[in-house]
Amino acid sequence: MDALWHELELDRFFLGGCSKFLSGYYTPRDALAERAFEQPVERALFALVAQRALAPASKLACTRWAGGRAWIPGLENGGEGFAPQHFYRAMDFLSAAMPELQQHLYFQVTDLLNADVSVLFYDTTSVSFYLDEDDPSEEGEGGRQGPRRYGLSKKKRPDLPQIVVALAVNRDGLPIRHWVFPGNQTDKTTVERVTTDLRGLRPRRFLFVGDRGFVSQKNLDYLESRRLPYLLGARLRSDRVVDEAVLSLRGRYRPVNEGLGVKETTVTEGGRMIRYLLCHNEARAARDARVRAEIVATLEAELARSRVKQRHTRKGYHLLSQPGYARYLKELKGGGLRLDRAKIRREARLDGKTVLMTNDLKLPAAELVQGYHDLWLVERAFRSMKSILEIEPVYHRTPERITSHVHLCVLAYLLTRLVENRTGESWELARERLHQISLTGLKTERATVLKTKELNADERSFLNRCGVDAPPKVLAIT
Repeated sequence: MDALWHELELDRFFLGGCSKFLSGYYTPRDALAERAFEQPVERALFALVAQRALAPASKLACTRWAGGRAWIPGLENGGEGFAPQHFYRAMDFLSAAMPELQQHLYFQVTDLLNADVSVLFYDTTSVSFYLDEDDPSEEGEGGRQGPRRYGLSKKKRPDLPQIVVALAVNRDGLPIRHWVFPGNQTDKTTVERVTTDLRGLRPRRFLFVGDRGFVSQKNLDYLESRRLPYLLGARLRSDRVVDEAVLSLRGRYRPVNEGLGVKETTVTEGGRMIRYLLCHNEARAARDARVRAEIVATLEAELARSRVKQRHTRKGYHLLSQPGYARYLKELKGGGLRLDRAKIRREARLDGKTVLMTNDLKLPAAELVQGYHDLWLVERAFRSMKSILEIEPVYHRTPERITSHVHLCVLAYLLTRLVENRTGESWELARERLHQISLTGLKTERATVLKTKELNADERSFLNRCGVDAPPKVLAIT
C-alpha cells in the first residue's frame, strides 16, 4: 500500500513538494507549513487509508493498529506519540486540502497511469448514520446545516439521517472524482455541479454516462447547452416519448451481442435531435416473465382469501405498500382489490427491455449499449466501499470529519482498485494473500532484528504484478 501511495506521489502532495506534475495546472499551497503539527500528517493519513483497506475500524483503533498489527514505514516506533487527536487533526487537514488533492489525483491517474477518461460513469449512493436526528441548523452563517439529512434512502432506511456520496469512474473502474452532498439532495439536482467540475479537468470533452434517475428536462437542457455528449437511461413507464415513439418501433432487433438486440430511432425534441435505443435482453426477458408470474400467483392466492378482498385491512394495506405487488392491483369503488389484467399485459411488453437516450448520433449502437452496461463499475465501487471498506455507518458529527471519512474511503478504494487491475484478483483475495506476509521481531541481549518471512513464489509473483518490490529480508537491526 505504501508503494502505491508513493507511486501516486501522495506523499509529495501532503509534504508540499508536488510542483513537478502540478506545474501549469494550478498552484498548490503548502498548507502543512501553515500549521504546527506535532506528528507527521502525511503518515497519519496514510495509516488511516491503509487501515481502511486492510482492517476497517475506528480512528481510535488506528492508534493501536499502526505498530501493533501493522508495520508502517515512517512509523517505525510503532506509532508512539500518536494519539486519536493527531488522526482527527490530520482528517481536518485532508478536508481543507481535498479540492487540490482531487486535481492531483486526476492528473496522476490520467498521466502517470495513462487511464482513459473519454467515458465517465456517474452514480450516487446514500451513506447512513446511526443517530437519532439530522444536523441542526447552526447559528449565524445564514442558518447553515451540516450534510446529515433525512432523505430518500436507497437501502430503504428513511429513519436514518444520511449523506449522498457521488462517484465518477472511468472504464478501468478507477475513481476520477467524488462528491459529498447533503442527504436530502436528489440525484437530478447533482448533475449540473458534477458535470461542471468534470469539465474543469482535462480533457474537457467526454461521454457522460448515468442511469435514468438523472434524467430531467433541466439536466438535458444543461448538458445540451454545454455541448456535452451524454448517454442516459430513459424511463419505460412514465416517459411519453418512450411510450409513443420508442416502444412501438417495428421491425426486428439488430443483434449487438449474444442474446441482446437493439432498435433505434431519432426524435426531434425542442429543436434538438435525441437518439433513442431500444434494447432487448433475452435472458432478462425470461427472468422478468418468471418473476411476474410468481408475483401474480401470490396475489391470486392472497385475493382468494376473503379477508383481503377489502382494501381497508392490514393485509390489503401491506399489498398496496409493496410496489412490486401494487403495480398489478386495481382498487374497486367499494374498496375491494383485484388483479389488473390490462396492467399485467402492459408490463409483459416491457420484459427484458431497456431504453437509452443520447445526443451522440455517430457512435455505433453496440458501443453505446456496452457503455451503459459498464455503469456496473460504479455500483461495484459503492458495493466494495460499503461491504469491504466499511464506509458506513458513520459516527462523525462535524462536516469536516464526515467528508474526510469519505475521502479516506475513496483513497483506499483507489489503491485497492489498482491492485485488482494489475493482478486480476479481487481485493478480498489479495488482502488474504497480503496478510500472510508477516514481520517478526527477534530480540537478544545484543540486538533487536526485524525480519520478514521468506516469500514463496506466488507471493513474489503477486507483488511483481502489483509493481511493488518485495520487502528486504531484514528491515532493521538495532
